[in-house]
Amino acid sequence: MTEQMINLEPKPMENHLQELYSLVKNTILFASISAIGWSIVSPQLLTDWVNLFNIADNIDQLSIYSPFNWIEVKWSFSIMMGIITAFPLFSVMLYRFSKPGLYPNELFPVKIILIVNSLLLPFSIFLIWAWGVPYMVKYANGLSQIENISVKYDLFEIVNLALGLTLMATISFILTTSLILSRIIGEVDGIYTWLRPRIIIISFGLFIIMIPSVFEGLRITLAFVIIYASDLFARSIPLAGNMN
Repeated sequence: MTEQMINLEPKPMENHLQELYSLVKNTILFASISAIGWSIVSPQLLTDWVNLFNIADNIDQLSIYSPFNWIEVKWSFSIMMGIITAFPLFSVMLYRFSKPGLYPNELFPVKIILIVNSLLLPFSIFLIWAWGVPYMVKYANGLSQIENISVKYDLFEIVNLALGLTLMATISFILTTSLILSRIIGEVDGIYTWLRPRIIIISFGLFIIMIPSVFEGLRITLAFVIIYASDLFARSIPLAGNMN
């Protein structure tokens, strides 16, 4: 009986902070190792990806104007893929970290949301790279045909476009997941009201700082639209149990 009571005693705040630190550290470590692994195969992957473009059956329309830009692109691609690869592991560790503090009626929805996001995010990124960007380039090529003028496309900017869309999708998934989880865990005792504006402000800052220059002029507009859509979606999902 004494042993059971000891196990039920709440852990000191220092223990929770240490567990949170371990979660973040392990996620960063795994993402870094994954990024190094992606950097080994990224040149071949990007080469195969370029072959998906059907620009008037003439691949010579794609150009690289600065070799250093290409190095930047390969490492940006590797880092982004490393983060996405680490996302499922982060979801598992986040669930294990939060599980002791969840009520029984909160366990299932939290688990489902984390599983769905871990599956949907990689699938969405695959669609962006395998279908979305090649289709956009093909469509843009059809709009820019001018007689007797040869059109050249900067491959660095095309990859930057794909990376920007990937970044926006990643932040959107994390933002939506964070808002839904904060609703599940904290709407009754007011935690959601405290967390929601802070999550939105942090996400807005990430959009403004991290969106590539190819989206220059649209940063604020895209940030507002995506954050508003994510927040609206998170608030529209009916949640059972502790939700009003």
